[in-house]
Amino acid sequence: MSQRLSRKEIKRDEFMESIGGALSWVQDHSRMLLAGAAAVFAVLILVVIYLGYADRREKRADSALAKAMQVYQSAVDPVAANPDDPKSPTFPSTGARSQRAAELFQGVMDDFGSSEAAGIATAYMAQISMADGNAAEARANWEEFLAKSSDHMLTTEVQINLMALDRAEGRGDELVTRLRAMLSGPDEGLPADLLWYQLALTLEGLDRDGEAREAYQRIVDDFPRSSYAPVARERAGGGQAPLFGT
Repeated sequence: MSQRLSRKEIKRDEFMESIGGALSWVQDHSRMLLAGAAAVFAVLILVVIYLGYADRREKRADSALAKAMQVYQSAVDPVAANPDDPKSPTFPSTGARSQRAAELFQGVMDDFGSSEAAGIATAYMAQISMADGNAAEARANWEEFLAKSSDHMLTTEVQINLMALDRAEGRGDELVTRLRAMLSGPDEGLPADLLWYQLALTLEGLDRDGEAREAYQRIVDDFPRSSYAPVARERAGGGQAPLFGT
């Protein structure tokens, strides 16, 4: 019994010594600890300030984008146009409307370049450029959008637009090669039925009708419930159903 008590006493003494040593170390290094705590606190303050600034900046970007889209979607009224109406602006012509929308979208891109709003503005700038007949600028903006916003909800639409532009500019053979690689390679984020449909359209444009029918048939066989399936059935059989989604 006395041996056990002595061991307990020894352990207690060792524990008290360790506590005492720790307290002594804290006292000796109190200034360093306080400085470290102050540094951590300062960093936390900076993080809070930055997050608040980023949140306000994002809200400003979203507001600027909303204003640009409001103009982009506004009505044309040649008789009583009121482009300065803050709630429902109207413009005397589509050209005037596009010019003003382009100015606002460009402002979002310039002022909030790294934001999601700026990425969306880039995609709409491409639409305006395409409507104005400037395919090169439209392509540049679409490609910039994809580089910055590869997982955005507009990504699929932008990629389809670029494929249509490739066909219009005589790059069909390159597009066929790229589409076949996308279908045989890892998931590119685009639905397979969409890729088969784009492949079929491209092959048709190259007068490779046999290959195009095979691509349409692939949609019929593998994706019978696809939105492309009705057209694919017609085209696979040699019919001339009206095309959509080009």
